[in-house]
This record gives sequence, C-alpha cells and structure tokens, in this order.
Amino acid sequence: MTSTRAVWTGTSWIELPVPSSGGEAVVVPNVNAVVYDSPARRRILLQRRDKPDEVVRGRLELPGGRWRAGQPPDVEVAREVAEETGVTITAVAAAVERLEHQPHVATVLARPLAVIAGIEGAYPSLHVLFECYGEGEPRPVPGEVADPRWWEVADVRRLLDTEPEAFVWHTVAMLRAVFGHADPGAPGRTS
Repeated sequence: MTSTRAVWTGTSWIELPVPSSGGEAVVVPNVNAVVYDSPARRRILLQRRDKPDEVVRGRLELPGGRWRAGQPPDVEVAREVAEETGVTITAVAAAVERLEHQPHVATVLARPLAVIAGIEGAYPSLHVLFECYGEGEPRPVPGEVADPRWWEVADVRRLLDTEPEAFVWHTVAMLRAVFGHADPGAPGRTS
C-alpha cells in the first residue's frame, strides 16, 4: 500500500507515492557509498543521475540505492556500487562486524554515517553512508547512471562550495558530512 507525501526536488515541492505499512508512511533506508580509489583518499567516485523525467537528472550523486531486505550492509553497498558503476568494492571502511545474540538471528554492527534529508514536514529520505575503497573503470548504465568517474577530492570540495546545485541535494549533505564542513547557511551556525 502506498500514500503520497511532499518531496523537495531541489527547486519545488511535488507529491510522490511513498511506501506505507498499516496505513502509515514508512521510510525505506538507502545505502550510499563514498568510494575512494585508494587509502590515500585523493579521488572519489561520482556519477550523474540519468533517469528520464527526474528533476535531478544530470546532477552529481554518490552511488547507492534502496536497501534490499535480507542483505548485510557491506554486501548491499557493494551490490549497489557494482550495479550502478561497475566498480568493485575492495573494502568497507566502516567497521562491519557480525554478532550473534540469539539462535538463528544474525545481527550486524556497522559504524556508517546517517544522513536524513527532507525533515520538517516533508517525507524524509534516510541515507546510510559507508566509506569504501574500490577499483575498476567506471561505466555508465543508460537510463540510470551517466558519466560515472573518479573525481579528485579537491575538485569535488571546490564544486561543493561554489556550485552545490550541481549535486543531488542529499549528496550535498553527505559530502559535507564526510568532508567535515557544514552548510554555512544552516540554522545554528555562527560566522
């Protein structure tokens, strides 16, 4: 069953169908990856949205997508990155540790970063962000992802500061969190 909620497109509000359970709108978590090409962390993997008719088509984003039920976080993030870019994840930087607390119930402890976009009355989007290392030559998936490539971190930081509208809005929040700088116009910030 689905209902509709207001979702910010980056330029305007639109009503979109959202999943529901028992009549309540529920948030579906997404996994996203900041993929570095080496432990030196000089280059990261970005791609452009390429889904037809999306308001964010052509904007830069981190690889990721909806978290499939039954998948451990490290497996899920590796699947999303491989599907969208062809890059193979070689390591997940966040601690992913399997714990067994009850018979036949696996529990995983992970230390990712969570970014929630769209609060304050809008339908929230929960992004569980993992820092990873990957290798391979990125390739596009027409109709899904265009221009996936390795970017110099310094160039991404510069673009984030000078042209944040070049990114999908939740990617701006994730990259600012990873790079350690908040939005200068955010409430509660003093100059």
